[in-house]
Amino acid sequence: MIAEQLINYMVPPLKPTDDITRAKQWMDEFRVKELPIVDDGKLLGYVSEELLYDSEIMHPEVGSYPLISESVVVAPWKHYYDILKVLSENQMDVVSVVDNEEFKGVVLRDDILKEFSKTAIVNSEGAIIILQTSLKDYSLSDISRIVEMNGSIVLGANVRPNSEDASQIEIVIRINGQEVNQISNGLNKSGYQVISSFNTEDRSFDEEERYGLLMKYLNT
Repeated sequence: MIAEQLINYMVPPLKPTDDITRAKQWMDEFRVKELPIVDDGKLLGYVSEELLYDSEIMHPEVGSYPLISESVVVAPWKHYYDILKVLSENQMDVVSVVDNEEFKGVVLRDDILKEFSKTAIVNSEGAIIILQTSLKDYSLSDISRIVEMNGSIVLGANVRPNSEDASQIEIVIRINGQEVNQISNGLNKSGYQVISSFNTEDRSFDEEERYGLLMKYLNT
C-alpha cells in the first residue's frame, strides 16, 4: 500500500490556535507522541508530547511551542516500507502526507504495522529461518531453489545488514512448511550460516516472539 491509502482521517491536525489540553487529549486518544500543526493547508511542523509536558515551557496555544521535524513528510505515492523508514529514522509515531506543499493527512506507525501484519511473511503459517552470508554471496534464487528442493516455497524474505559485521548480511525468510531441518542443512552446505529457525507449530513460539520477529523484519 502507498501513503494516500494509509491516511488515517480519524486523526485531525492541530491548528496553531488550539489549546494544549486538546493536543494532550488527542495524543492520549490516538496513542502518539507528536501531532502535526497545520495552518491554511500548510504543514508548519509537529508539536511533541515532551514539550507539552515540560513545566518550564508553558503556553496556552500549541502554535507558541517550538515545532519539530517540519521536513518529515512523505509523498502520497510512497510505499509503506519507505514510510516506515522515515518514521524509524526520525523516531516518530506519525508522518504527514504532503502533495505540492499541501497537507493531505497523517499516517500512523501502528496502522502500517497492522497492514504489514496481513502480509504472507507475517500472517501465513510456516517456519521462519534466519541466516547469514556475505552480500556478494547472497542469491535469493539460490535460497529459493534449496527451499523448493525440500518441498517448501519462500513466502517472503528480508535482507538487513549484520549489526556486528559490516561485511555480512542477515536474511529472514518465511516458508510455507514447518520442517526446517533438511532446509537448514541444505542452506549450510551451500555456504549460508543458519543462525536460528522457528517452527510456528511449536507451543513455545508465543505471540511475544512473533512480535519480536516482526520488528526484526521491519528494522531495516
